Amino acid sequence: MTSDAETTERDTEIRTSFEICHNFLTALRFIVMDTARDPKYFETHLLSYVAQDLIEASVAIPLLVQQGIRNTCRRDLRFMLESTIKLAYIHQQDYASEIGSKLATFRSDLNSSKISVKNDVNLAMIEESLRDSLQEDTGRLYGETSNYVHLTANQIQQRIAEVNSGRTVGHESANDVRALNLLLSRGLALSLVFLFHAVPEYVAGDWLVQADGLSNPWYYRKSRFLASMNAHFDYKHERQSSLTEIRAMRLQDVTF
Repeated sequence: MTSDAETTERDTEIRTSFEICHNFLTALRFIVMDTARDPKYFETHLLSYVAQDLIEASVAIPLLVQQGIRNTCRRDLRFMLESTIKLAYIHQQDYASEIGSKLATFRSDLNSSKISVKNDVNLAMIEESLRDSLQEDTGRLYGETSNYVHLTANQIQQRIAEVNSGRTVGHESANDVRALNLLLSRGLALSLVFLFHAVPEYVAGDWLVQADGLSNPWYYRKSRFLASMNAHFDYKHERQSSLTEIRAMRLQDVTF
């Protein structure tokens, strides 16, 4: 029987799931609106349509977590990471062509389940010393979530262990949700990195840096990769008077 303390702890983790996905969704909406300042956005940018799938997933995931449905969340996370990688790759290769032309030119890349194109994405806003780590984390997380796309022996063994300990759907432990939240945090942070590299650089600057030069106090300030992107904009004039404070706070905020 689940104790009151365990239920409270699990509910706290579920609220964190909503925070993680809400912050992703808020950033996604901003990216779409800021990029759409380009009058040709709806003719040329795949994000103008793919955003709908990303919105669906980011809205659905916390609702699924709330009902104890976790493996579906892992599959959605894989889709989101794959999609944003491909968006960055395609738009860095050919930003200006119309959507129909992109679909014809990059059809094989879009249809492939492989994400090797991530290695060809120019991560210009990430400091060079972190780029290998980011690529490694991306490959590792994609592989981990891919284990849930098809039925595997490891997946069955994990489910056997959960069922035998009474952790059936809707009766998961707080630790189960906490582990999923860490995966979501890492995966959606990586998706945001690739998404920001699929649009003009000013979009990231507009989102990460507030009017007074301070950093946006959003959930993903905790990501070392988004913190690195934040540092990329330390040249901005509005930051110069508070740069020491901004750097100290940025370092303090990083947790994953």
